[in-house]
Amino acid sequence: MREFLDNILNGLNPEQLDAVKTTNGPLLVLSGAGTGKTRVLTSRIAYLIATGVARPFNCLALTFTNKAAGEMKSRLTQMLGGAAEGSFLGTFHSLGVKILRRHAELVGLKSNFTILNEDDTLRLVKQIYESENIDAKRYSPAYMLSIIQRWKDKALVPGDPGSSNLQGAD
Repeated sequence: MREFLDNILNGLNPEQLDAVKTTNGPLLVLSGAGTGKTRVLTSRIAYLIATGVARPFNCLALTFTNKAAGEMKSRLTQMLGGAAEGSFLGTFHSLGVKILRRHAELVGLKSNFTILNEDDTLRLVKQIYESENIDAKRYSPAYMLSIIQRWKDKALVPGDPGSSNLQGAD
């Protein structure tokens, strides 16, 4: 066990070691780019699991990019192997999708809903224009998407007062 923990802690500086070994309560790690925040975070999760303070399914680590999330998953798996299974390391968006899929029916969705990116959305609006014979020169698809975004920002849906004008409920 000692060798296992040494592997997790190996190469950390004193401040990083302190952060990793702090197992009670929240912890704020502030540092600049390239200073080892991801390493500290993944080492801390590995340390919590290896020492029995937490189980993998108790661990949640969120980041902003898929690249950073993938790096964290890879590092944690390197440190713990199969013991890392069950922890959730991902992006804020992926956590939101996971929660929505699990409870889709509560918000009127099916769990196999699809999320469209910007290109897909623009393509869909163009298809709708074509099928409904809407003049794209009068209301460009990009303009229509901006109106829809303003409705979404104001939590409006078709039929709400103000959602029927093409100014985006301004």
